[in-house]
Amino acid sequence: MKVLYIDPIFGVSGDMMVSALIDAGLPLGELQNTLGKIPVGLPSITPVQKEQGVIKGVHLEIGESDLHFTVREMEEIIDGLEVEDAVRRDARGMLDIILDGEAKVHGTTRDELHLHELSHVDTLIDLVSVAKGVHYFGIDRVFCGPVPLGRGTIRTSHGIIPNPPPVTLEILSGCNVVFSEEPLELTTPTGAAIVRYYTKNSDGIPSFSMDTIGYGIGSYATDKPDALRIFIGESGGPLSDEEVWLIEVDLDDMETEYTGAVAERIRNEGALDVLCFPVYMKKGRPGIRLSVTATPEKVQHLVEKIFQETTTFGMRMTRQQRRVLKREERSIETSFGLVRIKHGFDAGGTLIKTHIEFDDVKRIADERKIPYRTVLDTIRSEIASKKVKGER
Repeated sequence: MKVLYIDPIFGVSGDMMVSALIDAGLPLGELQNTLGKIPVGLPSITPVQKEQGVIKGVHLEIGESDLHFTVREMEEIIDGLEVEDAVRRDARGMLDIILDGEAKVHGTTRDELHLHELSHVDTLIDLVSVAKGVHYFGIDRVFCGPVPLGRGTIRTSHGIIPNPPPVTLEILSGCNVVFSEEPLELTTPTGAAIVRYYTKNSDGIPSFSMDTIGYGIGSYATDKPDALRIFIGESGGPLSDEEVWLIEVDLDDMETEYTGAVAERIRNEGALDVLCFPVYMKKGRPGIRLSVTATPEKVQHLVEKIFQETTTFGMRMTRQQRRVLKREERSIETSFGLVRIKHGFDAGGTLIKTHIEFDDVKRIADERKIPYRTVLDTIRSEIASKKVKGER
């Protein structure tokens, strides 16, 4: 599978990431074609070769523009882009991280949020360009080294604020960072959002072949190289290994009729899985063990929800590894109509298994008032005999 490793030598910013992707081989024509789908007049975008000491890379020069957007305008522009689904999804995902961080820092809602520097058209260009680059290279997993942060203060439209800016710290909460004595904004909010969105786990980076290296050169003139380096390569290792957290709570004083409802609510809050087990607790009292599997990004939120929704005064938390097959969802035309299926592939791309979507089986059986097993067996038979029509 394809790996992208981000090496933030002197920090991360949106334009440096775009520059590194171009230096790694992202065709300028592909990028300009995607940016041309943005329905506003964009400033000129010119990648130029630049040297900093022994490092040579691309520096992105973006023309002058006073074009700014409201939060809603940025959301509508990205959501309406006629580009690949993955590009639109990733660009919106990074924007959401920025907006959530800004709203929390300013103590307001996203609807009431008023952006300053981040409302500039440059932010839109950076997000869409990075999403395009990741999609172009077919990246499966992204890893990143510790993110450098500066010290002191910086001047913004809000006035002089601490460095790094509060929104950058909010976005990078839970990520690996390293502080430098440089009185510069080494990592911008957009750069932080890129790292936060794409890197699910910075630990356990697998071995991979370094097929392509790209350098994005920044604008700072210091005795250190203002550069962001990326590596793109192939790994035959189990890239589907993911870090997850297991949260467990034993309950013997909560009304049992609420257990199912609580489990469903926690699942809807973003848990990967929620299970309930009968257990015997102290003094032989019967109880329920609530077991919640969560991504690192969701742990704190789910812990708070569990405290709110249950009677527990404490819980156990352990970090674990989860291995999953790479999954692709498709639709097939059967004698019952369209049915969704899920393919599971191993690290080498070999199809391991196919799962028929239960909700579709249930819907068909309920509509036709026939047994679920009849629908399931018929679809399986049609798949095995290749009577189904092309996947979508």
